Amino acid sequence: MPGFEIGNEYFQDEIRSGFKVSSLMKRCWAAQLQTVDDFDRVCSKHGLKWFAFCGTLLGAVRHKGFIPWDDDVDICMMRRDYEQFLKYAAREMPGYFIETFDSNASNTNTLTHALGITRINNTHTADFNPDFLAAHHGFPYTVGIDLYPLDYVTRDRNEYEARINIYKYILAVCVKYKMDNWPGFRTPDPAYGAINLDEAYNSLYSVTGVKIDKKGDILRQLNTLAVDVASYTKAQDADNVACMAHMAFEHKNMIFPKEAFSNVKTVPFETGTMCIPEGYDKILSINYGPNYMTPNTNVPHDYPYYKKEERWVRDYVIKNPDVAEYMPAYYISDIYDEDPVKKSALDKIYGDLNKENA
Repeated sequence: MPGFEIGNEYFQDEIRSGFKVSSLMKRCWAAQLQTVDDFDRVCSKHGLKWFAFCGTLLGAVRHKGFIPWDDDVDICMMRRDYEQFLKYAAREMPGYFIETFDSNASNTNTLTHALGITRINNTHTADFNPDFLAAHHGFPYTVGIDLYPLDYVTRDRNEYEARINIYKYILAVCVKYKMDNWPGFRTPDPAYGAINLDEAYNSLYSVTGVKIDKKGDILRQLNTLAVDVASYTKAQDADNVACMAHMAFEHKNMIFPKEAFSNVKTVPFETGTMCIPEGYDKILSINYGPNYMTPNTNVPHDYPYYKKEERWVRDYVIKNPDVAEYMPAYYISDIYDEDPVKKSALDKIYGDLNKENA
């Protein structure tokens, strides 16, 4: 069990691997680690195995914590454990939003739950309520876990490619359904808009033999079909595993030996521990190359992910300076210098923010 214990000293600005991790990002990490703890309680109670995945796995092995320029948590589970977790999640993680492929949570207006994975969020919008802040280490923005199911990969490459294409088409139909039925749902890819749902349902029937009942719960039917396509191969017929959602979107370096995920080991991670697959070296070598222990300091262009909300907070404080005591300077510190005029206005409210960020 991770068991993260986080004191106030954790929230200091820090230089890691030559990269500045701000106080606010530390609070973001702390809120995410709390989510991992809550997730782990459910898994431990029901005997479900989970593993750090992608950047979180790399951070655990290389940094004994988050990659300094990373800002999310990735976890994977074998399909059976993943589906079992979803049976318990809504009931046993009160206060969290469990967004899945067939989720009806249209107010989230994201594609996460249209991609065959699950997102576990602690909120949908910035929340400066004192009770919320006290419960989430002073971090007001959405945090959570990207949870990936792993399925067995058939040894027949042609069959697997066919299944990837079917799976990808099901996801596209799901997105189109949400575009047509969820007010405000958007996607940047115009190809989805060209799909005709009636024709799509007929195409799926001709390929899979499964008929979509248009009077029923469309998303749940599409989810069931997608899971059937992804999980068709059994363990005895496979040497490898993969997340079908990754493969559907051409992440070709995401097929791993199944034995790499046979056992769990725990390693230090920030102020607690993290569960990782025993075969982590093989996984990371495939995912990031043989030199994965050498940091690549290319910071993602959208880092930190919450910067849009920070800008909103910055502008709100400028218009309403009386709220500054409820919105400490660290809420805006990551982006304070993007606009000199607004920086000057904020300096008058908070004092010299250069000193805050020295």
